[in-house]
Amino acid sequence: MFNYCSVRGPPGTRKTPADLQAQGVNSWRANAPTGATDKHGKDYVSNQESPSNPATGKFWQPAADNADNSMRPDPIDIEHGFALAVHQALRDYQRPDHLRSNPLLGSRLVSAALVQSPATPPTQALRELLRRHCEALGQNPKTSRFQQVLQHTYLVPLRSQQAAADALHMSWSTYRRCLADAVRMLGAALWEAESALRPVQANTNLARRPVWGWYAMTAMLLVTVGIAGSVYWQSHRRRRESEMLNTGPVTLAVLPFMDLDPKSGSHYLSDGITDELITRLGRNPQLRVVAHTSSFSLRGKPLDVRDVGRILGVNHVIEGSVQQTSDSLLIHVALVNTANGYESWSDELTASRRDIFKTEQAIADAVIQQLHLPADPAHTAHTNNYPAVNPEARDAYLVGMEYLNSRTVPDIQQAITYFQKSIHEDPNYADSWAALSMAYAVWRDYTDDERPDSHYGDALRAVNKALALDPSLSMAHAVRGLLYEQHWDWLRAKRQFQFALKLDPSNATAQQWYAIYFWFTGDPRQSVKLMQVARDLDPLSPIINVDLGRALSYAGASQQAAAQFRTSAALAPQFGLTFDFMAENDITTGNYAHALADIHTAEIVWGKPADSSLVMETGVAEAGLGQKALAREALAELQGRAAKHYLSGVTLAEVYWSLDEQDQAFAELQRAARDHDHLLMVVAGPIWAGMRTDPRFAHIRKLMNLPAADTP
Repeated sequence: MFNYCSVRGPPGTRKTPADLQAQGVNSWRANAPTGATDKHGKDYVSNQESPSNPATGKFWQPAADNADNSMRPDPIDIEHGFALAVHQALRDYQRPDHLRSNPLLGSRLVSAALVQSPATPPTQALRELLRRHCEALGQNPKTSRFQQVLQHTYLVPLRSQQAAADALHMSWSTYRRCLADAVRMLGAALWEAESALRPVQANTNLARRPVWGWYAMTAMLLVTVGIAGSVYWQSHRRRRESEMLNTGPVTLAVLPFMDLDPKSGSHYLSDGITDELITRLGRNPQLRVVAHTSSFSLRGKPLDVRDVGRILGVNHVIEGSVQQTSDSLLIHVALVNTANGYESWSDELTASRRDIFKTEQAIADAVIQQLHLPADPAHTAHTNNYPAVNPEARDAYLVGMEYLNSRTVPDIQQAITYFQKSIHEDPNYADSWAALSMAYAVWRDYTDDERPDSHYGDALRAVNKALALDPSLSMAHAVRGLLYEQHWDWLRAKRQFQFALKLDPSNATAQQWYAIYFWFTGDPRQSVKLMQVARDLDPLSPIINVDLGRALSYAGASQQAAAQFRTSAALAPQFGLTFDFMAENDITTGNYAHALADIHTAEIVWGKPADSSLVMETGVAEAGLGQKALAREALAELQGRAAKHYLSGVTLAEVYWSLDEQDQAFAELQRAARDHDHLLMVVAGPIWAGMRTDPRFAHIRKLMNLPAADTP
């Protein structure tokens, strides 16, 4: 399964979305007590230095253990926040320097311990508190294994969690469940002890903090967006959990397989097996499989499978490990029910690297059987005749996929090099041809200084070769559909997208591209419907969440679009494209001042010279505010860039139109249509409603092979 493809986005904007959401940190920030700080002494809510005592306004700073105890944080009165602080304290048990900023230092338990032993450093008192309560778990035979797990993982840790699982003679899934239960049980025991102490009434009159400059305002905006989006995301997630876990189709996520030999540098082998299982299982029409982006965003997170089920909205999870021995692979795989956390099935297989496809298909078949789903006859005939794999060709392909999933121009170029190397090793390896075609097809979306058709021929030749070798490759059909769409061949594009989804109903990228097809052809409601399906298939993908917001905006649902953009910002606060499209939505509603704030936020997040789309939006917003001189400055900046390298005609047309220079605007749109500029999708949006009433717009649609009327 390939990673997502942004329709348009500057290089380097990729960011894994689930790091904060999956661990509940957004919820902790939303409920954190005043004075709670992170490892760097920053306030969890505002990322500013935080006063530990609201009455005095003193700041809590990381300090030596013998520092004044009055500088410790205030007690935590929120159980969820307390539990998160306990978990963080366990992780930092061997790092007293990090423990110095843990909110538990302000707990009543630590305060009581320091009263009894004033000479004890606060961090040592916290460590002793954790140790004693862990030992208490060990005194009960029913909870003794929880003490052992905590001991080997945090208090006296082994070299890795896998080593801890091996030492305790537990499978990896059993170990993870036991660890999650142990942390929760320890947190509950400490909270009960904390609550038994006399509560301290806190002064809630917060000192007003000065906020200086655009950067501070932007930081506050990011935090506000994150908290609001988190609330929206949590409510949406709970609704989706109820729908997915209690009714509807069988849902599944394949978590990244562990590489048990990390020093070998061959983790791409375990990633390749994960991707292949996602692809093969996704082909079954009775099964909805979460896409690569969301699955891999949870890599390395200390989550119980039950938490994974809630986050991804699935009722089953596949997890496993891979160990390489000479020319063979030892693969352990387990199917786990997310409702109760228990394994439904597990197996251990030894596979030759040349026959890895057969082994992957055997695993997929076993999972389908265990889920009591009918096998799809359309795929059975194909999957029973896998050729032997050239190991060198597959290795090069898997490394290339790692680069392609990074989605920057240098990484895409590296990916192409590896795909070509793979094809050199095995000219009949269809997967490498398909991956090569995708790399060429999406290149145009990550650079704005090359003509849109620069790599069209390369992509078309590669995808035709891939499908000649293997007509059943869903992603190859999706890429061919994208190429047809990019050349305004709408009927063939639609057929290819539909066929790709017939081959693999869980192909989130094909769903996303098919939804964008309806932007062009003027059916925004269908676009929203399909983009929602893509989001459910890849719930943690930043670009798909952002594109859902854009689809809502194009359908005229600007308030829903704004809410979706806030959700996207909560998932991936550093994904600058979110704020770019927020600005577009604000311009649509005439909220030009907010649009300028969103543009400024995007510039800070990207941390580089403003992308041409941001310069364009600045010009349009300034013109909307009546600042024609500032709008012309933005136009001059774009014209200067156009003199140095290729610049989209759509980008210039929007500013020309906002300045009432309609002839120039239509001239640029005609150039964009002749160039097969994919940015012409914006002409279907509300921001272009006025232009679509101009008789000259019919000529633009004709150049794009669309009907003259503004209908599909």
